[in-house]
Amino acid sequence: MDLIHVKGLELRCIVGIRSYERQREQALIVDVALGLDLSTAGRSGQIGDSVDYATVADEVTALLRFREYRLLEVAAEEATAFLFAAHPGIRQVRMRLDKPEALAGRARSAAVEMTRSRGAFGATEEQTEFGARTELLRSPEGIVEYLRVDPNKTVTLRDPHNRLEGIVEGPSKGRLQTVRSGVESRYEATPTARLLLCRCVALPTSALGGHSP
Repeated sequence: MDLIHVKGLELRCIVGIRSYERQREQALIVDVALGLDLSTAGRSGQIGDSVDYATVADEVTALLRFREYRLLEVAAEEATAFLFAAHPGIRQVRMRLDKPEALAGRARSAAVEMTRSRGAFGATEEQTEFGARTELLRSPEGIVEYLRVDPNKTVTLRDPHNRLEGIVEGPSKGRLQTVRSGVESRYEATPTARLLLCRCVALPTSALGGHSP
C-alpha cells in the first residue's frame, strides 16, 4: 500500500480532562500516514487522483480545534473517521497525537498512536429521503458521519449541537465550516450529480469523566 505522510503538524487546542486544560489551549503535534493507491496519480500527474496533504492538514487542524477534546484517544479516533469520510480513496490511516506539555518536567511528551482501516468502524448505509446517511463513529462526545444527496435532491440540516461539516463531492468541494447550534444549513445537489457531505457533530460533555495523558 502506498503512503502519504503529514509529519509534525503543529497546532494549539483544548485537550485534556483537568480544569486548567479546559481553560487554555496547549500544543499538540500530529503525525498522519494515509494508506491508498497512488499508481493513478503517479501516471496522471493530477491531484484529483491522490489526496492533497495540505487539505488533510487543514481538516485535522479544524476538527481538533473545533471539538475541544478531553481524551487524546477520542481525538485520534474521530480525526481518523473524519478523514475516511472526507476522502473516499483512503484505505488506511495511522495517526499519532503528541502532547508535549502533558508531563512537563518528567517526560518529553505523552502520546497516543492508532492505526485504522476503512470499514473498521462497522458503518452501514441508511437510506433517507434525500439519498443516504452513513454513521462512521459515535461516541459520548460526538458523531462522525457522511451524507449522500442524490441528484436533484435537497437536505436541510439543523442540529441542536455545534458541528463541523465539509463538502467532499459537489460544486463547493473542499469547503469546511463550523456551524453553531441550531443554525440551519441547506444543501442541494445538481440535476446530474450527487453531493457528498462529511460532518462531525459535537455532543454535550459536561457529565463526562475519564483519563487523559
